[in-house]
Amino acid sequence: MTKIRKKRCKLCNKQFTPFNSFQRVCSVGCAIELTKQIKKENDATIELLVKKKKERVALGTVLGYTKTKVHQYIRLRDKHKPCISCGTEWKDDFDAGHFYSAAKYTSIKFDLHNINGQCIQCNRFKEGNFDEYSLNLPNRIGISNYNKLVKRAKNSKKTIKKYNREELKEIQNEIKRKTKEL
Repeated sequence: MTKIRKKRCKLCNKQFTPFNSFQRVCSVGCAIELTKQIKKENDATIELLVKKKKERVALGTVLGYTKTKVHQYIRLRDKHKPCISCGTEWKDDFDAGHFYSAAKYTSIKFDLHNINGQCIQCNRFKEGNFDEYSLNLPNRIGISNYNKLVKRAKNSKKTIKKYNREELKEIQNEIKRKTKEL
């Protein structure tokens, strides 16, 4: 019979004679402590992996989520207000219509003065019904806000805005805050 070699305990570093070749610690107390340490390390690793996975979510996904949240806020904000363009009474299926196109004016895509409750007919089938929208928008947001929006739109058209995760997270937090205020 072969002689069992002594090992060092993984926890307390004392030498011991193991009962079998898989034994890593010298006593039950060390085994319990080692198990607790391993569990803490595993929990920390899992937490780090979850955090990294959240960071790896595609920017397009974050952008889409932000757009959804902003549009939900607009629908809540403009609830019971008529369509900005044609004056149709509020319906639950109203869209969040942009005065300046979100595709062309990227830096004001999430500007709350640029987005208002609009009926499906005007937003989708009349391409935003821009003429009526432009007549009614100053009444809804005020002439000074309207003039500021026009200025921001002129500047926005010159450049294409690319949002990063931090900016989108900021917008989401602002929308959450404003939603709570409603």
